[in-house]
Amino acid sequence: MDNPSFGIDGTELIIVNSVGNGVGNGTVNGAANGVSYDAKRNTIKDPDKTVAVLGSGDYGRAISRRFVNSGYTVYIGSRDPNRSKLNATSCRFLVRQTGATLTSQEVALGAANVVIVAVGRDYYDYLPLSLLRGKLLIDVSNNTERRKGPHYRSNAEYLQGLVPEAKVVKGFNVLSAYALENGGIQGSKEVYLASDHMDAKTKVSDIVRMMGFHPVDWGSLQASRDIEDIPLLFMPSWKRPVAVVFGIFLFMWILALFSFQICYNWAKGDWHGEWKHIAMINFNRVIAITAIWTLSFCYLPGLIAAYIQLWRGTKYSRFPKWLDDWLKMRKQLGLLMLGLAGMHACISVAFLTPQTTEWVYEEPQKIRAQVLVDANTTLTETITLYNFEFNWRGELFLTMGAIATCLLVILGITSLPSVTATLSWKEFTFIQSKLGWVALIAAASHDIFLAWHFMFLYWGCFRTLPIGPQYALYPPFI
Repeated sequence: MDNPSFGIDGTELIIVNSVGNGVGNGTVNGAANGVSYDAKRNTIKDPDKTVAVLGSGDYGRAISRRFVNSGYTVYIGSRDPNRSKLNATSCRFLVRQTGATLTSQEVALGAANVVIVAVGRDYYDYLPLSLLRGKLLIDVSNNTERRKGPHYRSNAEYLQGLVPEAKVVKGFNVLSAYALENGGIQGSKEVYLASDHMDAKTKVSDIVRMMGFHPVDWGSLQASRDIEDIPLLFMPSWKRPVAVVFGIFLFMWILALFSFQICYNWAKGDWHGEWKHIAMINFNRVIAITAIWTLSFCYLPGLIAAYIQLWRGTKYSRFPKWLDDWLKMRKQLGLLMLGLAGMHACISVAFLTPQTTEWVYEEPQKIRAQVLVDANTTLTETITLYNFEFNWRGELFLTMGAIATCLLVILGITSLPSVTATLSWKEFTFIQSKLGWVALIAAASHDIFLAWHFMFLYWGCFRTLPIGPQYALYPPFI
């Protein structure tokens, strides 16, 4: 592509084919619009591969760079390219880095049929509206607050009202300037589109694909109200997974409180013991169980979906909404599980000693020794000499835990969009499915080897409640 380039003084001659656009009969002299140009080239640009961007701010420059890299000729239209000398020089330097051409709004609009409106709603009335007639306008603006009510109109609807003869398409507002400049690695690659003009929306969809993103049709221009609210939402896809994990944690914490504090002390008749363990030991037990449950819930919906498809005899019917929502939040559940597993590993490293988990270590030795109390008194006491070597269960317990942790880290890293983009579908499926199941088996084995001797014992309220390692295995066994 023959991209525009500036000379030493940052100027050039622009010759465009702009019949009926209110900027002359095809030749536009930049000096007439307040911009000085060198007569370095007079190439006529293809209007189908030419884009005008109204707005020279951060977002306008970012989307311009993306268009240039996608093979388009881009003119960034500014209300006053010759503002102050210092600002003009700085702006031209930043625009030059994008590969676009800085010019006046009138010249930019005369050069292109596709116009990116990269200014705020408050500035729509100051645009050269007469030159926007018949153009395809892509509104990329966002709201600063959620505005609702019977008379509310989105920014895109307001722009369409100002220029009824134009075809307004809402799009790109869910992508940040950083995402545009870095290939969409920050967050989603989906671009939501809304318009009352199907032909314009189809053309913008093609542009979105050419830029490396995925278009999603939200329907008529009225849907732009919801699209403009998306950047204002705070982690909407995380609310339900966080609620699920917190619910599991709270349920397990209450069970642990009853088992190891309330009921245990009640059975012993001593209400002063075990309370100090709530902050660390109970917490560590509960997050371990919650992590295994959450990992199981990442793979359980896939099994349910497979059984539903077998029962229905087809894979083309839609799943129930509850199952569809469950499938969609598996990534969030997996990342929350990774955080819980990491906390459990850190606490366990500090907590694991022969005194706290003696059953995974070799048998200690006990000796009787005389202890000097004072110059005239000695006592004979039994002293335990702990062995810091693991027994076979302890070694398997630690090995399975390390394997599970390593695999969980790999699963978490490969779920990042920047890493996922480097993997083929076969590689991604192998890691997330095959290695995920291995991680679940390793985590369950880690739990089994830790509490092998206690697996079939009952604890808590007069030995009626299962112990924690039993709770942890229920979902994996399902």
